[in-house]
Amino acid sequence: MSGLEQKELLRVFSSRRHQERLFPKAGIFLRRITARICLVAVVSLAAIPFSPLRQCHAQSVPDWVREVESSRQIVPLKNETLAQMIGLTPLYIMHPLPPEETQHLLGGGYARMTNALLKRGIDFQLGYWSQFAANISGGTAKHQDYAHQIGLNIGFDLDRIMGVSNTKLFFSGTERAGRNLGYDALGDNTFRPTQIYGGGGNVLFHLIYFYIQKSWADDRLRWIIGRYAVGPDYNFSMLNCTFGALAICGQPRATTFLPGYVSWPSTAWGTNVKVRPTPDTYIVPGLFVSNPKRGGTAGTAWGDASGVTLVGEMGWEPEFGPHEDSGHYKIGILWDSSSYRYNNARNTLDLGSRKGILMTWAAFDQMIWRHGSYQTAGLILLGGYTHVTSAITQISDQAYVGLIDFGAIKSRPYDGVAVEYSQGRYGANFAAAYQPSYFQGPLYAQSQGRPVMASLERIFEVTYRIHVARGVYFSPEYQRIWRPGGGGYVKDASVFSFDLRVFL
Repeated sequence: MSGLEQKELLRVFSSRRHQERLFPKAGIFLRRITARICLVAVVSLAAIPFSPLRQCHAQSVPDWVREVESSRQIVPLKNETLAQMIGLTPLYIMHPLPPEETQHLLGGGYARMTNALLKRGIDFQLGYWSQFAANISGGTAKHQDYAHQIGLNIGFDLDRIMGVSNTKLFFSGTERAGRNLGYDALGDNTFRPTQIYGGGGNVLFHLIYFYIQKSWADDRLRWIIGRYAVGPDYNFSMLNCTFGALAICGQPRATTFLPGYVSWPSTAWGTNVKVRPTPDTYIVPGLFVSNPKRGGTAGTAWGDASGVTLVGEMGWEPEFGPHEDSGHYKIGILWDSSSYRYNNARNTLDLGSRKGILMTWAAFDQMIWRHGSYQTAGLILLGGYTHVTSAITQISDQAYVGLIDFGAIKSRPYDGVAVEYSQGRYGANFAAAYQPSYFQGPLYAQSQGRPVMASLERIFEVTYRIHVARGVYFSPEYQRIWRPGGGGYVKDASVFSFDLRVFL
């Protein structure tokens, strides 16, 4: 039997019809819809309670006893998705990441070791991610920088190890090194050209996740408690990490300036519950500790809490038509009770502070045309909008839209091209990171008491993801950044970057 025939057999075996026939107790139901539904960019999220009569796959992970993980998973079915391996989201919380090719680079004794551990309930994942970026025009200087991270994820299946059913313990950490091109060449610390640098900077080891996950009713109810983060479950999509810049990966940049919104590699003590009233809808309320340190350099600075964060998101995850064109639609709200200083560009008068900050968001992605069998093989439209209380934050509004296409070239099923445009509006009375000197612009110089205000910044990205070899992806990318730093006194910049991701 050829490899292609094996893949087709496994794909058919994992379909809903065969799952219902072979696993009648798995809670997977089959419904049909009569025609292909073509969606426009934004669908009213008020339709969440009225999801289609055809029940959609819940994107949850069944018990380890079943060796078929999901009707959306491609072969080999026993492995996890790149979203789990890359370390930007916890294990077993499935998010779409193109492409969902699940092989690892290393084989031989290393593969036998990891498989032996997996059989004993220990899931060991190791990955290397590096980025090189060069500013070729505009900005404050022509310059190039490199940054990388080595990520470690370990999952313990307590059912296999201790007999505690549907319970898992997760641990993760990372080593990071490099420099930030935004600082060095753009006068910009907001829409950085690379994602890796930050969240701990240069550090030998940064502790990230350390939490327990418990599920019931075939994962229709999931509870997490421990050292976790807001990021993986709120205003988040692994699709956004197709791109290299720190504009929308894996959440819009506007979210990450709030102490109450923590995301990889930062964490916070907290808990949340994910409930699926129907297989294609979910509600996720959560409670987290707000801490400006976000774990600090080593990830162990757990004191000095500034408040609590209350957060919730509800979403609809349908699949349309005979090709199961998947979509994700979400709305959410976050309240951080911490005390925030009002933006004070001139830094002269004491403007005081206020208690609490509010963030709201809406986001979507929808496959328009399918090319292959794995979940994200096709043309996908995505977009979103985030708003944060203006007078006390760096970015108050951010909107983005993009297109991602994977699998269009039949001979290169895991290659893909993507474009994205994002626009961020700075908070009121926020000073630009770059301030011209007296000789560059005396009317606007700090010495004249007139700091340049940050107002608006835009970024455009186009990237091509190349599947180089088993477990290896290489992505050249071009970025155009308008008004770096938001002040308007830094020349528009053109940046070329290279992204390498290796899953060991």
